[in-house]
Amino acid sequence: AYRVDRISGDLTNEMTGLDYDINDYGLIKQPKLSVVYSPWKVASVYANWGRTFQVGTGAAAYKVPPRNEDLSPSINEGWETGVKFMPAGWVDGRFAYWRQDATGEVSRRLNDPSGESDNVGETRRWGYDLQVNLHPDARTEMWMSYSWQYSKILEPSSALPASKGKEIDHVPHHLWNTGISYQATPALQLTAWMNGQTHYYLERENTQGRYGGYVLTNLGATYKVTEAMSVDLQLKN
Repeated sequence: AYRVDRISGDLTNEMTGLDYDINDYGLIKQPKLSVVYSPWKVASVYANWGRTFQVGTGAAAYKVPPRNEDLSPSINEGWETGVKFMPAGWVDGRFAYWRQDATGEVSRRLNDPSGESDNVGETRRWGYDLQVNLHPDARTEMWMSYSWQYSKILEPSSALPASKGKEIDHVPHHLWNTGISYQATPALQLTAWMNGQTHYYLERENTQGRYGGYVLTNLGATYKVTEAMSVDLQLKN
């Protein structure tokens, strides 16, 4: 596949009455390729490669002073390869390795009333994904997914040179999700699931420690009153 995007628009500051043009990103060209090979009945090997793009969000997408020159989009080039498997009718899953390189990653400033974004710089992300789904009987479904990911700032923006070689902020190393769903009666479905992630850095120089890890436990019950209406009850920690 081959995709081409062009972005247009303008911004009006209602407080000052001033108009600003959006950055002229030009034609953003994105080739994509996907291949699947199935040498066995129970598994197939796949590979994906492609390019996407990222531009500034909010006010950062426009030429608002002191910016007066057009910015280039960040080109994200990534690939993934893995195996999809179904050794039996009651189990299926996927295991993959992936990587993504960005020429100039943009990050929105959190809690910034101006709506501005920061240029993180040239970055790389990579990791492993594992997903397994189980169907032991007609009433029961079980699932489990796990992601192990890393990130690095290869070439930082001039505003934060000390971030070179550091991890990108707000990127946890481990994320996981698991649960079970049981159809107790034709009308009642019971569900229990857990998800969580590990700590991550809050800033790009990686000097202030890691935070943000959590584990959530959830219980749910859905009762089908009629074909058109159901009642749902959830308990979350």
